Amino acid sequence: MDEPKTRGIMPWSLILILFGIGMGLLFLGNIDRLIWSLTRDGEQVSGRVVDMHSRRTQPTDTYLTFLPRVAFTDPGGVPREMSVKRGSTHYNFRRGDKVTVLWRAESQSIAIDLPFKRHFGTWLVLGLTTLVGVAMVVASLWFAFGRWRAHRASRIRT
Repeated sequence: MDEPKTRGIMPWSLILILFGIGMGLLFLGNIDRLIWSLTRDGEQVSGRVVDMHSRRTQPTDTYLTFLPRVAFTDPGGVPREMSVKRGSTHYNFRRGDKVTVLWRAESQSIAIDLPFKRHFGTWLVLGLTTLVGVAMVVASLWFAFGRWRAHRASRIRT
């Protein structure tokens, strides 16, 4: 007698674990991009850097924090000139550079919208994490499809 082929069929519990871990790795592989997009609040307006101030945040610091002063026109048409509240050691602006300003009307503050970038080492680690996550999700879907095919084949035989 022909018995339905059940050898090699992945159990549902393992498929779900594989899928869950894969989705978790996909999330972790893109967490920096997610945080970056969630913290970009404010209305985008164009502006121009008019001055760069630098200061030490602590007297013992060996590095400078840069605070660009930006001239822009807010969405209401009012011309403004403001500095960023919290500086950064990574700003690479010069006087006259065009920047995208995130205007926050509620707090009367601004931030400079920088493009999303990853350093090579970060890109490599997070890219591989994402790749492993995609492979696990695809494998879990493939195993679920294999279970469906085996179930369908056993129904046809009976």
